[in-house]
Order: sequence, then C-alpha cells, then structure tokens
Amino acid sequence: MMASLSGLVVLALATALQSAVFSQIHLLQGAADVVLLTLAAWYMHEDAPASWVWVVLAGLMVGTLSALPWWLFVMGYGMVAGFAMLLRRKLWRASFFAFFTVVLVGTLVTQGLAWGYLRFVLRSPLPLGEALNRVVFPSLLLNLLFALPVYSLMDEWAAWFFPSKEVHV
Repeated sequence: MMASLSGLVVLALATALQSAVFSQIHLLQGAADVVLLTLAAWYMHEDAPASWVWVVLAGLMVGTLSALPWWLFVMGYGMVAGFAMLLRRKLWRASFFAFFTVVLVGTLVTQGLAWGYLRFVLRSPLPLGEALNRVVFPSLLLNLLFALPVYSLMDEWAAWFFPSKEVHV
C-alpha cells in the first residue's frame, strides 16, 4: 500500500517537474518527457511490480496538462511500458543499455503518435521531415540526456520500496 501511494507521488512529482521545469528547457522545439523516463525506469526494474494502472495515471496526468487528448498519452505510455516489460522478461538482467533502448523507442513512439494525430486527425500541415528535425530528434536527445539521472533516482526508489530477495553474505 505504501509503495502504491509513493508511486502516485512519484508520478505526480514527475508530471509537475515536466510541466514546470523541463517544459522550459527546449532544444529547438523539442522538450524532455520526464514522465516517459520515469515509467520506462519503473518498468525496467526487475523487482518492481508491473501494473498498467501507472500507465493510465501517467497518461491522465500528462493529458490534463497538454493540448493533445489524454488517450494519446495513455496509448503511447502503454506501448513504452509494454516494450519495457517485454525487454525485462526476455533479458536475464535488465541493463542500462536496455533502458536506453526503451527511451529511444518510447520517444519515437510517443512523438510519432503526437505527429500522426496532429497531421491526420487535426489536418495540421506539418511535414514529417520538419517534425523530425525540429521536435522528435531534439526531444530524443534531451530524453537521452536526462535518462541517467532519472534511471538512478528510480532505481534507488524501487530498491528502497522493493528490496531484493537475494541475501548477500
């Protein structure tokens, strides 16, 4: 119960940091997605329980702050969580490089969903090449830049709430 409540606090804190601090750090028109990094680090940790509730909560939190619909974030974060759980299950021990892979794929998926919604649903005349150069690749670079600190913080948090069952002598 305490871990669930603290998880809610971590997601709320990540959403607040993303909307207040990291939204001001731009590279061209790209910005870091701290909630995506938090979810990816959470789902890559081998001792943390994987629940789809975190995906829905994160999507709702970010969706309320965005002009894009909330279900787009739930769908994007769901794909990221699914990919992270797949990697965690297939790999014997999830490494930092697997986390980088999840961040890379997750950024491309979430930004691709946002571009697809803007281009095909809202009929925005946003060319793919310009979107890639001005939004997607800068966002990817910022996400990879902030991946290490977020991964370290989430690893410590998960180790604190879900201690490993291994006994070290």
